[in-house]
Amino acid sequence: MESKTYIVKSISEIAEDIVKLELDPESGEPIQYSPGQFMLLTSPSGTKRAYSIASSPSMEHLEFAIKQVEGEFTSQLKTIKEGDKIQVEGPMGPFIYNTCGGYVLIAGGIGIAPMVSILRDRDGRSECQEVTLFYSSRTKEGLAYYDELREIDSRNENLKTIFTLTRENPEGWEYETGHVDAEMLKKYLEGLEKKRYFVCGPARMVEAFRSLLKELGIPEENCTFEGWNV
Repeated sequence: MESKTYIVKSISEIAEDIVKLELDPESGEPIQYSPGQFMLLTSPSGTKRAYSIASSPSMEHLEFAIKQVEGEFTSQLKTIKEGDKIQVEGPMGPFIYNTCGGYVLIAGGIGIAPMVSILRDRDGRSECQEVTLFYSSRTKEGLAYYDELREIDSRNENLKTIFTLTRENPEGWEYETGHVDAEMLKKYLEGLEKKRYFVCGPARMVEAFRSLLKELGIPEENCTFEGWNV
């Protein structure tokens, strides 16, 4: 695991209560990582938190999508500015995926961050097996990377993206509503038990999927879960 000083390149809001943080290494080579992993970030005041990486390894900067929940780290995002220094440690996380394997990615809220890293890494690689993304949010305004994910989907035949909203059904909405459940999985997937699954989101959601996938006969070794209490 490496530790390196990074400089804030930009910080901006990309969805409701979600901030995108872009970092460049202060000097030398950036820390190497695999899509789906996370890093420990230390704020200028010394607060340390773990966040999933949203950038792909081919990108020159590190990128994180962070939900603002008034925690010790996130409350400082309002005062962090371009040029500030942030200590980065990593990479961490057991999920090192087979770049071109077939996957079902299930994300809730800010759990989309590692999925974006994976999909950016696969973008344009026709040799990759099919991947299906289910991305759930309370509202459309809460969908981070919505436009980019639609663009990636439109140019990759081996990607299928399903957005779903749990708290609204806005006019003109062309995707799903409600929580991702067994019925929705069966609607879009064939051979459920043969696929590999990566689930990332709030702890309650992740635990629900742990039980659901087991009930559907998915082997435990084919599943990876990452959750947090928010």
